[in-house]
Amino acid sequence: MTAHQLKAARKAVISSSIGAALEWFDIIVYATFATVIAKIFYPESNPTFALILTFATFAISYIVRPLGGMVLGSYADRKGRKAALTLTLMLMMVGTLIMAIAPTYEMVGVWGALIILLSRLIQGFSAGGEFGTATAFLIETAPHKKAFYASWQVASQGASMLLASAFGYVLTTQLSTQALESWGWRVPFFVGLLIGPVGLYIRARLEETEEFVAAEKVKAPLATLFAGHYGRLLTGSAIIGVATISVYMILYMPTFAVTNLGIPADAAFLGGVAAGPSPCSGCRWSGTWPTGSALPG
Repeated sequence: MTAHQLKAARKAVISSSIGAALEWFDIIVYATFATVIAKIFYPESNPTFALILTFATFAISYIVRPLGGMVLGSYADRKGRKAALTLTLMLMMVGTLIMAIAPTYEMVGVWGALIILLSRLIQGFSAGGEFGTATAFLIETAPHKKAFYASWQVASQGASMLLASAFGYVLTTQLSTQALESWGWRVPFFVGLLIGPVGLYIRARLEETEEFVAAEKVKAPLATLFAGHYGRLLTGSAIIGVATISVYMILYMPTFAVTNLGIPADAAFLGGVAAGPSPCSGCRWSGTWPTGSALPG
């Protein structure tokens, strides 16, 4: 292991972690302010139904993630990890910007909900390509302890949950209900936009991994994956599905605590702050396929 290899590995960890933390923060913080979003974008006479619509929109980002993983993962195999990682971050910034400036129901009616849906589609597509590509990049860059370097992707998601819950706690305790519903809920998304250029700058200065450059390129990575590794694909998908249950539970519990148990919002968000750093809160499988793509998580 040379000093150059170690420096490159550390740089890869920093760039991937910042980008991943930003992307997952922008996705997760939506669920953090679900009750507010339900009220201003889905003003149904039945608050429960409005909340269901809000979380249905949240679920859209997870449904589209496999598509993002396949398209962007294939792009990463053909054009390189650096190009794909830069693209995923740019897409996430676009989705976050749309969310941050989205007009409410009072302004444009149902179009506000459709604009949010567009934002979630872009964010989910981006996140689907981010995790697998970033994990593959870390594994290929690491001169040793490849699993340790890849685990930083999991840690970045825990950090995102911690940060999103912290925003929820601070904003709900420091702002009035009127201020929170008027502009306060937008603050985390604008903060995410401010961090975005930093991540883009760091990723633009990355070097392509030697392992990727030396590897034999496959013209159709997806065809190779489905043709030769279908069983492993199903196994990995099942593992991910089970492992992420804790994530969805942690994201929903503050909303459940406020709306069903009558617990104050600040106390509910403290639960998310405590759960965010938990090693199990962001469990993901971090293996790689022979084509070079990590299974999108």
